[in-house]
Amino acid sequence: MHRHNVLVSFLSESDDEYYGVDIFPDHWEIIQTLITSGDIVAPRQIERELVGHATKRAKIGPWLRRNEHMFRDLGNSEELALAKRIVNAYPAYGRNHNYLGDLELMVQAGHRRLTVITMEVGQQQTGQRRPKVPNVCAEFEIKCLSVPGFLRAEKQQSG
Repeated sequence: MHRHNVLVSFLSESDDEYYGVDIFPDHWEIIQTLITSGDIVAPRQIERELVGHATKRAKIGPWLRRNEHMFRDLGNSEELALAKRIVNAYPAYGRNHNYLGDLELMVQAGHRRLTVITMEVGQQQTGQRRPKVPNVCAEFEIKCLSVPGFLRAEKQQSG
């Protein structure tokens, strides 16, 4: 299963990704500044997924070493309770390892009152077999934005 990761899309600089930093340097600068300041965080599972991408994409490994501070562990009881609620509603998150990063991302954002930034697009009818992050976030009242939506919001805040 091919999953799009926002960070991979920027760091790849290849035609199969959406937002190469070589084409969108100003957009990447916004994201990198927020990562450096601690305003953008991610769960450890995302870090593990990025390590897998690092073997194929040269910029990811060095970037990970410089930005390891952004990855946070999950595990307190409130996070585990939210994870259980999501898995009960969408069993794919408990059965399919490929969904673990999405689950942890939503749990972290839901618990910390953060916003999920995703490249996935919600569907009118989401299924339990292939849930979409925007649909699940909406159901569990977790704020969720697309990459362009996030960048627009940041531009409005700083402008």
